[in-house]
Amino acid sequence: MMTTAGFIVRLLFAVFLVFCIYNPSGYSYYHWVVDYEGDWATKLFAGMVVAFLLFIHLQATWRSMRLVGVSLVVLVTAAAVWVLSDYGVIDLDDPTVFALTLLTGIALVLGAGQSWSLIRYRLSGQVDSQSLV
Repeated sequence: MMTTAGFIVRLLFAVFLVFCIYNPSGYSYYHWVVDYEGDWATKLFAGMVVAFLLFIHLQATWRSMRLVGVSLVVLVTAAAVWVLSDYGVIDLDDPTVFALTLLTGIALVLGAGQSWSLIRYRLSGQVDSQSLV
């Protein structure tokens, strides 16, 4: 069952995943691997877990939305960023703001993809399923 809370949880998990991989603050998997000496086995294990979670998110997004859906979400997100930039809410000339905006856009696409089949079911009443054959 799709609820607003369920959508928010999926979106927050996508934001968490994207910002764990990289963010401009310096506290991310990328910075941990590049900037700090340490146990490579632990870094490799964490990287494989992150890669697995990202793969699951990407696969679910692609299966539920396909090219047209992903393109539409990307275009709507880009248009929203353009409007916010035109009104001076965000300054895309600042590299940190630009990176945060780009990462947030990616997270929005993944979060929408995680919930899209459930949203479509709620709107249309049709069940979405994938055959394993």
